[in-house]
Amino acid sequence: MNGRRRHVFLTHGGSRIGLGHVRRCLALAGSLSVRGEAITFVVSHDEGVRRLVESGGFEVTEVAWEADFPSAVRSVREIGADTVVVDSYAATAPLFEALGAAVDQVVAVDDLADRPLPVDVVVNGGAGAQSLRYRFSENRLLLLGPDYALIAGEYAEAPVRRTHDRIERVLVVLGGGVHTKTLRTALAAADAALEGVVVEVVAGPYAGTSAVADGALRGPGNRAVIHGPVTDLRPLILKADVAVSGSGMTLYELAATATPSVMVLTASNQSLNVRGFEQAGAALFGGASDSHDLGSALEYRLRELAHDPQLRTRLGSSARRLVDGQGAARVAREVAGTPSARR
Repeated sequence: MNGRRRHVFLTHGGSRIGLGHVRRCLALAGSLSVRGEAITFVVSHDEGVRRLVESGGFEVTEVAWEADFPSAVRSVREIGADTVVVDSYAATAPLFEALGAAVDQVVAVDDLADRPLPVDVVVNGGAGAQSLRYRFSENRLLLLGPDYALIAGEYAEAPVRRTHDRIERVLVVLGGGVHTKTLRTALAAADAALEGVVVEVVAGPYAGTSAVADGALRGPGNRAVIHGPVTDLRPLILKADVAVSGSGMTLYELAATATPSVMVLTASNQSLNVRGFEQAGAALFGGASDSHDLGSALEYRLRELAHDPQLRTRLGSSARRLVDGQGAARVAREVAGTPSARR
C-alpha cells in the first residue's frame, strides 16, 4: 500500500448500550495506527466515550449521527476518509450505501446479521459467527470467528498463568453498562462459595462504585476491592485465578489470557458468544442477569471451580486456543490492503 490512509470509525456507546462497540473499534484502530495509518473517531456525545477514545490517543469528532445520517456522511467527507469502519446496530443499508459513495472502502463490524450490509468488508469476531447468514454481495470479504476478535494488541502476548491449588483472587467484571444489581449478586455468590479470597470488582464508567460497595463481601476472611473505570484491564485479569464476566468483549480478553471464567448473559446479543464458548469448553455459563436464580447458579459454578483445579486449567487452555489475541492485527492487514480489489 502506498501513502498514509485515513480511517474514520463511526460508532457510539453509553450507559444503556455499554462500551463494547467503542472498545472493538479502539482495538482495530490501535492495530491500524501501528501500521502508520491515520485515525479519527466520529461518535455521539458521551463523556465516557470521549474519554475512552482520547485515552487511546485518537482524534474525536462528536456528531449526533444516529438521528441524522447525512451529518455522518458530511463528517466523513470533511475529514477526508479513505475508509470508514461502522460499528453500530443503528446503521442501516442506506447509510452504508451513502458512505460507500463517499469513501474507497466501508467496513461493518457486526454480530447480528439481521440486515443487508452493502459494504466491502464484514467483521464478526464472535464465537459462532460462521453460523450466521449474511446478506452480502459477491467479491466482498467476510472475516468471521474468534480469529478476528477485536481486542487490544497486548492480548496477543502469551499469558504466564499458574493454577493454584485454591482460588485466591476473583475478578468480577460485567461490561461498561449499568449492572449494579448483577454485580451485587456476583459479590454475594462469591461470599457464599469462597473463603479467604480477594474479589476485584470493576464497576465500569456508568455504575457508581458506592452503589456496588453496598454489597461488599462479608464472608470469612474475604475482601472486596471496588474499582471504577479501568483503562487497562489486563493487569487485573492476569492476577485473577477465576473471573465472573459479562458475555461481551471482556469475555474474549479473558479467553486470550487463559482465565477460567463464568459467563453472565447481560444482553440478548451475547447469546452466540455463550453458546460458542460452551461448545469450545472455554468457559462455564452462570445464567442471565435477569434470572431469579442467578445468585445460586454463580455460587454453584464458583464452588465447582474452587474444588477442581484441573477444570480451571482445562478451561483456560481451551479459552486461549479459541482466542489468541491477534484478531485486530489480522483485520488491520485486510482493511489496510487495496480496497479496489474488492470493488
